[in-house]
Parts: sequence; C-alpha cells; structure tokens
Amino acid sequence: MKPIAVAICALALMSVPALAQDSDDHEFPMTMEAFFEAHPDIEPEAFAQIDADADGEVSEDEYNQARENGLIEDQD
Repeated sequence: MKPIAVAICALALMSVPALAQDSDDHEFPMTMEAFFEAHPDIEPEAFAQIDADADGEVSEDEYNQARENGLIEDQD
C-alpha cells in the first residue's frame, strides 16, 4: 500500500508545474498563426513591425521588444 501512496504523491507533484504555467507563456519562435491565436486583436501590419527580421515568426526577443514598445499588451 505504501508504494502506491508514494507513486500517487510523486505523480501529483510532477503535475504541479504544468498547472502553474502562466497563460502568457508561449513557445518560441511563434508562427504567424500561433501569434494571431494568442493575440487576435493585433493587426497584420503590427505583426510585420513585431517580426523585425521578417522571417514570418516571432522570436522571444522580438516578442519581448514588442511588449516593451507597447505593441503587445501584457495579458493577465
């Protein structure tokens, strides 16, 4: 019985980080499709500004720069 309880506790502890992820977490680079799913209020012209290297994806650096420049609002 004790090994089962230990296994259940271990599984519960392993699931905590997945549950604690912020909704603002993104996988980078973000494709244009993923970006617009996360930010449907952003206009395509703004995406072109955010995608500084024009590779069709938003890197983490580009994303952070866009937040600093006010192109992307923090999501609560």
